[in-house]
Amino acid sequence: MKEHATEEHLNESILNEEILEDQKKNRIDHMTYLPGMEDPGSDIMDQVVEASKNYDYDSYTAADVRRALQADPVTPKDFAALLSPAALPFLEEIAQAAQRETRKHFGNSVNMFTPLYIANYCENYCIYCGFNCHNKIRRAMLNAEQIDMEMAAIAKSGLQEILILTGESRVKSDVKYIGEACKIARKYFKVIGLEVYPMNSDEYAYLHECGADYVTVFQETYNSDKYETLHLAGHKRIFPYRVNAQERALMGGMRGVGFGALLGLDDFRKDAFATGYHAWLLQRKYPHAEIAFSCPRLRPIINNDRINPMDVHEAQLLQVVCAYRLLMPFASITISTRECARVRDNLVQIAATKISAGVSTGIGEHVDEIEEKGDDQFEISDGRSVDEVYQALVQNHLQPVMNDYVYV
Repeated sequence: MKEHATEEHLNESILNEEILEDQKKNRIDHMTYLPGMEDPGSDIMDQVVEASKNYDYDSYTAADVRRALQADPVTPKDFAALLSPAALPFLEEIAQAAQRETRKHFGNSVNMFTPLYIANYCENYCIYCGFNCHNKIRRAMLNAEQIDMEMAAIAKSGLQEILILTGESRVKSDVKYIGEACKIARKYFKVIGLEVYPMNSDEYAYLHECGADYVTVFQETYNSDKYETLHLAGHKRIFPYRVNAQERALMGGMRGVGFGALLGLDDFRKDAFATGYHAWLLQRKYPHAEIAFSCPRLRPIINNDRINPMDVHEAQLLQVVCAYRLLMPFASITISTRECARVRDNLVQIAATKISAGVSTGIGEHVDEIEEKGDDQFEISDGRSVDEVYQALVQNHLQPVMNDYVYV
């Protein structure tokens, strides 16, 4: 029996190698839109990519950082200085400035939410992600009844905001399926976010009609050459379609969009600069848009526990979060459970204004009755319940907010 299992595993490995070799030979151009992908005709991506390539963070001096700390408003040039290595000796001053801006615009309030993964099927081959199509994990997809059960269980915790996530598979998690999840969510929650595959503006309009308020898209890295080496297959491989997703979401009527690079995939300073500049440009084109940042660092995944961020330590993470706050004082900044409780508690006292709680990145984890569960996307670091996070905020003299938006 053992010999048979070994032979089966060997055959599977050979098959996988053949599939990957075939994909390599037929790999699509990562800079060319595929048929059916909407190009908004915007020049924002070109501006962001060019500025990121030309960003020489080692050229900034202590004098540049001091000027940036005095700037009002902070410009992209000041933002670049605040992200530079020259800014690290000024981290205490930068944090104090960021905290002042946070208190000025948000008071001591911190929004709470939780993510709900409803499917983990994925067509993409992203080498750093636990959901990637070649990773051997338990796949699952919740049906409408199960989504309702999960959302009802989450709502009992007192949360009024939910973030709906899927793997990036249009076949398994089509737009209608995601729309039905939004309609169910409206029964239980006041604010609904989406973190799903990029879509066209008419599809975003449909999901907005179904109840979605905002869309978050992680670009992962803005280095298009590195992006190509990390995204080997699937629609996610198309770099410009992903970069322009937030603009299409706003064209579709979403009131808010979120931005984030996965810090540690590439040069984190360039990626953080590109993320901030992208959001800054888009808000000037769409002044009504609510802007949000996420600041995730790499985390280990199933079958690969060696994945971790390079050179992005706690000081650098704080630097990025504070620089975002100073560039865009009104933006929401989320700190996820990729970070440990201590780091999250510290960041919400300085510049972060949104925190997740009661988190699972697996499928069907909130209700015991769901038997066919799916594996996690990544390992979380902060497994505290909603009540535990709530109490931690109160103890730190912060005000937990379950809902900051009222429809009239």
